[in-house]
Amino acid sequence: MTKIRWGIVGAARVNERLIPAINQSELGELIAIGSRRRGAAKDCLLKHLPESEDKVSCFDGLDQVITHNNIDAIYIPLANEEHTEIALKAIREKKHVLIEKPMAIKSEEVKILIEEAAKNNVKIMEGFMYAFHPQFDRIMNTIKSNILGDISYAHSMFSFPIKPARFYRIDRSMENGGGALWDIGPYAIHTIRQCFKENPQRVKAIAKLNEHGADIATSGLIDFGNSKRATFDISFECTRRSEFEAFGALGRVKCPTVWQPDDKQAKIIINTESSGLTEEVVPAANHFVLEINHFNKVISSDIVPKLSNEDAFWNAKTLESIEQSIKKDGWIHL
Repeated sequence: MTKIRWGIVGAARVNERLIPAINQSELGELIAIGSRRRGAAKDCLLKHLPESEDKVSCFDGLDQVITHNNIDAIYIPLANEEHTEIALKAIREKKHVLIEKPMAIKSEEVKILIEEAAKNNVKIMEGFMYAFHPQFDRIMNTIKSNILGDISYAHSMFSFPIKPARFYRIDRSMENGGGALWDIGPYAIHTIRQCFKENPQRVKAIAKLNEHGADIATSGLIDFGNSKRATFDISFECTRRSEFEAFGALGRVKCPTVWQPDDKQAKIIINTESSGLTEEVVPAANHFVLEINHFNKVISSDIVPKLSNEDAFWNAKTLESIEQSIKKDGWIHL
């Protein structure tokens, strides 16, 4: 089967996982990396895939990758506020695009990306690697099986203590893509949204802001209607957490570690009224490789991505409403 030829724009830290993942994927082939920081693309390649030094082109810029004739798909791990502009350039060059979460920091921008992708007959997908780990499918199947009853409440917690090397995440306001909300917040909102069939109706949140207007920590409540609700907590001050839990009248299911290391087995906790507490072990898996495998198949077989464009829209819509709630100190209706 024909290889899917990849280009990466940006020398972000996440490339330590994505570069090897493209190389290890069934149909993927890395063609080029570009960065606006002089020499950064080359350094990134030598650090994470040195054996491909003579095979992968490295550019001190992004346009050379976006307009490259031998590239089919682009991965965008740039700053949150840059996603829309760069993705639109790639889409208009007839490139398929995997956009690191969040797809955009405005829901209207997500709409534009969806419309442009359809117009140019290319695929786009928001990058949530965790959704491709087998543990996620197991949790979703547990919820859909109805052994927990109808889900009425969910909760998520994502955090890590931020260090000076990562202060670039909080050096600008939330409106400009900075803070925990647009960094780890997408995980907190996406995980709990997957537990409900309904979309959020209103949100309320509180936050601790720094001098730049970036949130260091945010907690909130999401109302899904019909007494269905969720709470979330994200923080750059608390110890490392990446978990979510869903509750029904008949039981609950918990994912203790969403950011699952690829060399360790995953554990899922299920507790039902009928069977009691059980812990299921899920084999180790590399969710980054599985994500790239999936997007390769989306392109080669012309299928709908597992993570839909509508899903990306509602994630952005919920996150921007949380941002508005923090500013107005009240409920925001979606």
